[in-house]
Amino acid sequence: MVMASGNEPQIKGSVRSQDLSVSWISESGTAEKNTDRVCILMMANGQIRLTMQSSTIDLKGMRLTKGHICVFALFESSDDEVADKASEIFMNMIMRYDITKKPSADVLRKCMSKTEKKIDKEFKGSGYKASVAAFAAKDLTVCTAGGGRVFIISDDDSIQETASDEMEILPIGQTWKNVMMASGSYPVSCDQVKHDLRLPIGNMITKLRSLPHPSSVIRVQRI
Repeated sequence: MVMASGNEPQIKGSVRSQDLSVSWISESGTAEKNTDRVCILMMANGQIRLTMQSSTIDLKGMRLTKGHICVFALFESSDDEVADKASEIFMNMIMRYDITKKPSADVLRKCMSKTEKKIDKEFKGSGYKASVAAFAAKDLTVCTAGGGRVFIISDDDSIQETASDEMEILPIGQTWKNVMMASGSYPVSCDQVKHDLRLPIGNMITKLRSLPHPSSVIRVQRI
């Protein structure tokens, strides 16, 4: 398990699995603190690799799958405590399901719904944006809520953007080759996605640091 401290001025990393190449960057920009939370979970053959910015993970009741699961999540809020708690609740819940044996859409809906209820109860209406991509049983499923954004590049090079104020679950299946998740403060359109997917990580960091608000990007490439 790898955990990154929320006090670090810069969060970045990359990892490869048997199917995916993933990189992520999260910066505070010119703001005083970063209120985005990036979560990267990879489970395969009973081993776990987890990278996230919140600090509390409850491993009790967690299921170690023999299959291959990757879940990438980005939570955004104007309050870093809300983003911390939302990412923590969601990731703790997602590790309790073997989503290689169940439809990912059902698991994502259940985990996101419970996260929303707990955040609403504890923080009384403080909102957050969520973008989630789950790769399980060789299928991709994405989820957005509160205005979160996910860009999907299909096998035919067409680009699809999903963003929803309400919770939306979108089963993609296997007809995709790239995914990019970007926080709302990161200026990108469908026309720019392919360029930003190829941008070296150093250039991406420079770009994010110049922005006036916290910004984060998760880039996923199918191998």
